Amino acid sequence: MDMHTELAPASSGFGSTRESFEQMMRQVIEFTPSGVVVTGTDNRIVLVNSQLESMFGYAGADLVDRPIECLIPERFRTRHEMYREDCRSARVSRRSDFGRELLGLRSNGAEFPVEIAIHSLRTYKGTLVSETFVDISERKSLEKMFQRVVEAAPCGMLMIDTRGVVVLVNPQAESMFGYTRDELVGNPLEMLLPERFRAAHGKHRGDFAKVPSIRQMGVGRDLTARRKDGSEFSVEIGLNPVAGDEGGLVLAAVTDITRRKSMQLELRQANSNLEEFTYAASHDLKSPLRGISDLVEWIVEDLGGAEPQEVSRNLGRVRDRVQRLERVIDDLLAYARAGTAFTDAVQVDIEELIAGILEVLPRPANFIVSVQIKATPFITNKAPLESVLRNLIDNAFKHHDLTAGAITIRVEDTGRYCVFTVADDGPGIPSASQERVFRIFQTLGADANGHSGIGLALSKRLVEAHGGWIKLDSAAGVRGTAFHVWWPRFQYRKAPD
Repeated sequence: MDMHTELAPASSGFGSTRESFEQMMRQVIEFTPSGVVVTGTDNRIVLVNSQLESMFGYAGADLVDRPIECLIPERFRTRHEMYREDCRSARVSRRSDFGRELLGLRSNGAEFPVEIAIHSLRTYKGTLVSETFVDISERKSLEKMFQRVVEAAPCGMLMIDTRGVVVLVNPQAESMFGYTRDELVGNPLEMLLPERFRAAHGKHRGDFAKVPSIRQMGVGRDLTARRKDGSEFSVEIGLNPVAGDEGGLVLAAVTDITRRKSMQLELRQANSNLEEFTYAASHDLKSPLRGISDLVEWIVEDLGGAEPQEVSRNLGRVRDRVQRLERVIDDLLAYARAGTAFTDAVQVDIEELIAGILEVLPRPANFIVSVQIKATPFITNKAPLESVLRNLIDNAFKHHDLTAGAITIRVEDTGRYCVFTVADDGPGIPSASQERVFRIFQTLGADANGHSGIGLALSKRLVEAHGGWIKLDSAAGVRGTAFHVWWPRFQYRKAPD
């Protein structure tokens, strides 16, 4: 680099010549991590460092004695010169990014975003201007990426500064609140709140600013927002502090949960209705059945065993029908309660569990049961799991079409689930019927062996209420059916409504 203008004052104060002082200044500029260019009173370059040469694609002394404008695109040159002149006349430093993106111009004609700091230097030969260039391409790229992420977010996004003023919004926020971007940016956030909450919100915002953290807003409270037309709606808001040039920025993710609230209300109402039905079924339906059963017993006692055979057979049919209706009611009650996860979690030994089920279930004489367990004990809700397995194993016996058969029970650990398989060599289930067997009151065959058609629906409901799922395998033209149950090996808890 050639130095065309001396930088040292008349007396350097370093006990050395001006030449040595200039050399020291060259080294200081050379080792500056940003690009530095020094220009004289004629706006021509007198000194650059290697970082600036690399940044703009020049080599050696190519830039020396060239006008500074060669580093600035033509459309920015007038304004750039105006800032340089202000800096020279006021002898103050100025950060020359003009409040907007400023571009640099490389030797190959490519433009790139830069920040420029302009400094006035007084020397013994006059005033020089030093400009420091920083390539902000990477930062601008990250800003654009952030902007795209915010724009594409499925929820409303708003960025708020320390004053509580909106500085950024995405299209989802515009649509949610009914405002345009221009109507939101630059205005206080409180415009999006019902008037009755605005006074208190300032305090909440101040409290958050003292201890900023990523968190949900208003935990335990119902949050309400206000649209441009004055209508109000329920929202869920996540807060995320963002480090920025201004400091104290907060990115708020806003989700309209009106539909969710409505569905929760409908679900609570449905559960309430189901509880009322359960009470009615338990008391109002069973009472008449008990009366019918008692009446049959009184008739038998009155007849004293002298009733005709046909009458005795019909009375037996009445008893059977009453018992079947009682089983249907019991199954309905179990199905109604199955939607709620049990809470009595205990350690379950799978081998003991299955052995206990097989011990109490009536097993046909010519059936072989094979049990293969490759799983370890785990903590879960025993009662619903036992009910599911008992239903599946009982169905395998009762729905078999032969007097002899084989049932295989397999259990193995698969990740966070314990997989139970109950397979038989029975007639199988037609493809057209495989989906409906899990529906309530659905049975296969004309008499369905006297079953209520609730067992598989109950099993599916119990499995899903505890975080698992159930699957049926039965191929057309091949004997046999297998039910697979994925049951969580870790206690499952539903999120609160």
